[in-house]
Amino acid sequence: MPMSDQELVELFHDVARISHQREVRNNDALAHGSGQSRCLLTLSGLGPVSQRRLAAILGIRSASLSELLGKMETRGWVVRTPHPGDGRTYMVALTEEGKAEAMRRRSAGDGASGELLAALSEGQREQFGEILAAIKRHYLELDSRER
Repeated sequence: MPMSDQELVELFHDVARISHQREVRNNDALAHGSGQSRCLLTLSGLGPVSQRRLAAILGIRSASLSELLGKMETRGWVVRTPHPGDGRTYMVALTEEGKAEAMRRRSAGDGASGELLAALSEGQREQFGEILAAIKRHYLELDSRER
């Protein structure tokens, strides 16, 4: 039986979370200050996300995430804006400085990328890339319509 859309999305988020956890656990450079690293890397992979969803993905309490994001805002890495559809929550996004810092930290942990993709054949890797690119284009198109 095929997976529902919700099941596919949840599976995608689970894989992203597990991959980030392995990346942090297996890389000493990321393990120190891992809360900020995990947050930066997660945001770089997901793009803007609700603060509530980010807490769930990172597996931390809302209060802990608020404290973490406050520190990251001070460094100029993230920005929080009111959620357009729900005034009770905020959207979190990386700034240009945050994107640069995420890239720096990601390069310190490039081994995890190879581990993640090692499960795929060359054809599957190509197909996976095409699927992710299509999803990214779709979200960028939605974002441009909303502005």
